[in-house]
Amino acid sequence: MLLQILIPEYLTYEFVLVILNMKIVLFEDEKFTNFYPITRLHSLTEIRTGKYTQKEKVFFQFNIRPLIFSPRKSYRDEFKVDDDTLFLNARLKDFRFFKELEKGVCIINKEGEILGYRGEKFISKKKDFKGYKVIEKELPTFNFIWDIIRDLTESLYSDFKDSARFLGKLESPIGKFVFLRNRRNIYVGKDVKLREGVVLDAEEGPIWIEEKTELESYTFVKGPSYIGRKTKTKPGTILDKVAVGDVVKLGGEIEESIFQGYSNKQHSGFLGHSFIGEWVNLGAGTTNSDLKNNYGEVTVILKEKKYQTGMQFLGVMIGDHSKTAINTSFNTGTIIEPFCNIFGRTFPPKYLPPFSWWSGEIEEYKLDKAIETASKVMNRRNIKLDEKYRKRIKELFLETRKERKTKKY
Repeated sequence: MLLQILIPEYLTYEFVLVILNMKIVLFEDEKFTNFYPITRLHSLTEIRTGKYTQKEKVFFQFNIRPLIFSPRKSYRDEFKVDDDTLFLNARLKDFRFFKELEKGVCIINKEGEILGYRGEKFISKKKDFKGYKVIEKELPTFNFIWDIIRDLTESLYSDFKDSARFLGKLESPIGKFVFLRNRRNIYVGKDVKLREGVVLDAEEGPIWIEEKTELESYTFVKGPSYIGRKTKTKPGTILDKVAVGDVVKLGGEIEESIFQGYSNKQHSGFLGHSFIGEWVNLGAGTTNSDLKNNYGEVTVILKEKKYQTGMQFLGVMIGDHSKTAINTSFNTGTIIEPFCNIFGRTFPPKYLPPFSWWSGEIEEYKLDKAIETASKVMNRRNIKLDEKYRKRIKELFLETRKERKTKKY
């Protein structure tokens, strides 16, 4: 009986006997750079793609906490592989295909990228495939940061399907002036405060609100939407198909966007089809465009290259610790890297490198000042800027210094 309580309901007894003797390694491959600005200071395994981050998704689907491997030393766990281990690519949209993967089997796609394998050693190139049965199969993956934005609604539906048995459960009191549309499609966690006039509209998809979250009066939430722990909204906030991490402050109108966590957009202004990292603060009136005037395909600039996204709607992607002044406006498909401060009177460039102060031209944000401010901001949320994180920040500053000094955007 105890075993059945500890595992998700959809796992069979026979499958549990297999996975209890197996480790899982979630790895990011060389495409982690396609997920800038968020992977500048995060492993790809930490990225929120819906209700879950990628490593949370693995834990939920397998009931095993994955070990993390990255080609970047500062972003991986220390461990040794010498026994039965399931290796999973962190770019996979879903990991359940690998539940019954046999030992000695490696799955690749038509480009030869490794999607997953089960064995007793790392493999990274075709020459390492000796002894493996290699099977080519096309499985859905995220290939760029904007793929996560494009597929947000689909990802939320998938995540909520796994959690369907909890929907309809309200663990906090609901006042008589709170309106729940399609109540059976809503989950409300413990110690959640829903003020008078709050509307949760789950007609088109589930709504999940984690514990200790506060939605102020006349907040409107349209599903599918996920709102993390200790998040707060301002009165009159509109949330339309969003995935919001823990400890976020929200205001204004937000549509089909992702907040990694620990960021503030608590004033008026529109945010649409966007991805906001951690420790970001958007000043009052900050607004982005997510649709071109000619209704054409949105392009972005990433890693000194211009990419066609194939998307008609795409807003702004902002890395950790970046800040905007009041009334800042962003063009469609803008990428703002970590530690940027934006306070110009016109649209900033569609790409700003890390540690940029922008007021019409780029100046370098001094490393010591950036760390000092980051420490203050994190301390306000009772989180210490430790040496491991400090090392990541310093590495990022040094590896991007040339870009700030030689490139014009």
